This record gives sequence, C-alpha cells and structure tokens, in this order.
Amino acid sequence: DGDSVSLEVTVATGATCVVTTQASTKVYKGSTRQHTRVVVEAHANVLVVPDAIVPYRDASYVQTTEIMLAASSTLVLGDVVTCGRVAYGERWDATRLDTTLAITVDERRLLHDRVLLAGDTAVKMRRFQAIGTAVLLGPRVTALAAAQLAALAPVPKDSPLIVAGSPLADGALFRIAGVDIEAVVHATRDLLRAACTFLGEDPWSRKW
Repeated sequence: DGDSVSLEVTVATGATCVVTTQASTKVYKGSTRQHTRVVVEAHANVLVVPDAIVPYRDASYVQTTEIMLAASSTLVLGDVVTCGRVAYGERWDATRLDTTLAITVDERRLLHDRVLLAGDTAVKMRRFQAIGTAVLLGPRVTALAAAQLAALAPVPKDSPLIVAGSPLADGALFRIAGVDIEAVVHATRDLLRAACTFLGEDPWSRKW
C-alpha cells in the first residue's frame, strides 16, 4: 500500500527497445501508482508491451504512460486491464482503476486517453472481463496499421470479442473488449505481432 513506481526510458537514435514486464501486473489491496515515461529519439523504435493488469479486490491503482516520439520514430504499444482474479470470485472488485496514455510527436500532443473505472464497475462493464488498447504509430508501421484497420469486420453487439479501430496520424488506435481474458490478451497481441516482427522483435517468444 502506498507504492509509487516510476520508470524513465530513453531510446537512442536508431535503436529498438522492448519495454515489458516479467508477468502480469498484480495490483494488491490499497493505493498504488505507476508512471512510465518513454522518450524515443529520431529513427528509433519502441515496443511498450507489458503483460495484463490484474487488480485485486479493494485495490486503487493509477497508471500513467507518457510516450514522447520524434516524427521519424515508431511506436508499438499494447495494454490490457482485466477484471481481476476470477478464480477467486473477484470481478471488477477494485475500488478504482485510473489509467492515462499520453502520446506526443515532436512535442505536439497527439493523444491523451484516460480510462477511469470506479463505483459499480462490474455493473458498468456488464459482461466484459477485460479491455485492451493497441497502438501502431510511426512511419515504419503506417502500412501495417492501415492493413489492420482494413481487416476489421463489423461484429454483432453480443459477440464475445469486440475489436474496433480508428486512424491515428500515420498509424492506428484499436480498442478490444471481451468476455474472456485470454481472448482479449491474444487479440491485442495479434494486432501488434506483425509490426513487432517487422521491427525484428518478438516480445512474447520467451514467455510461457
């Protein structure tokens, strides 16, 4: 309770960096926060692909992710928030989940996206057990982002997995929601996998 974790990463010109976690981020009872700031220099690539967030009952969690890109740099980002420990009967039982994703390109704010889940979250989230965000941005993934958007198909409202997307500058922003946590995790990674491979990285190859 009370932990505040801060991570600052600078990706030097021409480099490729993978920012990930060893396993899921378990958010215990109490108040915690995490701030990640990534500066990506010219012609560099960053893959920000942490494992899913698993909030425990009575947890209050604030997460801020700042990505500062050069116009010639490339971002691949995935983030999944789950309803918690379903096997223990917990489903959206966290007190508060507050996540913010901020992206700037050449110091110009491109995206400020905040998700706040608090108060009767289980009711608000209805049947969904997890939500995901995927971002492809930058000149090296422009074509891949366009292809991913073009491949999206309409889905019925009662579908167990919903994926939606929209253009974001020279890339794309995707939203994923599903009734099965693993399905959301896999769908989020599938949206990013081709871009990761193109950049010469497979961030999930050494994970069980």
